[in-house]
Amino acid sequence: MSLSPYQILYEDEKIIVVYKNRDVFTIKTEDKKTYSYNLYHYLFLYLRKKGEKPYLVHRLDFETSGILIFAKDGMTQLCLRKCFEERKVIRLYEAVIKEELPLGLKKEVKMFLSKNEKGKRIVPVSEQEGKEAITIYQVRNRIQIGTALKIQILTGRRNQIRIALKEEGMTLIGDRRYSMNEAKRMYLNSYYLKFPSDFGLRKNEFVLQPLWLKEEDYEPLSE
Repeated sequence: MSLSPYQILYEDEKIIVVYKNRDVFTIKTEDKKTYSYNLYHYLFLYLRKKGEKPYLVHRLDFETSGILIFAKDGMTQLCLRKCFEERKVIRLYEAVIKEELPLGLKKEVKMFLSKNEKGKRIVPVSEQEGKEAITIYQVRNRIQIGTALKIQILTGRRNQIRIALKEEGMTLIGDRRYSMNEAKRMYLNSYYLKFPSDFGLRKNEFVLQPLWLKEEDYEPLSE
């Protein structure tokens, strides 16, 4: 396992923004093996040297790589979480699917999600039983192994993108849980995060070069 499963993209007195490598938990799970190998733990050790502490704001799945923001105090954490809850944050992802779809195709997928009876798997349910999950995707380009999608999520539900693609009849390459597909990695990556300009952050836009999209496309699919 990597000794440093993240890279710092930006840091000031209120926030720290990092790139999480794939196959790393954001926080620890019930499995003791994750107690010291998770992103939060590594950031805790890093910030402790400066008398600071990370505060969790949002998460990425274990298999998903990409941008994450952590607060450095409780008040900033609450404000950032509220910004996410009120859908004021622009979040762009990229994914690669096995199927070949028409370039430019764009669609919004609205679902309601909840844990199944065993509580271990997120599944689509009725509006009365679950929480709203809205995902927008656009077919952008083709690469050697499949079709690259640009994705924007308006909500932040667990496994949201993976389930949306599955419900659309797509196979997310490397997604063993929902698409039952084996690959060297899961081809899902968060590459853009933007907060409102009047939110009060010193820096409000965080950008990475996409891994599979041909163009550095940072325009939202929905405002």
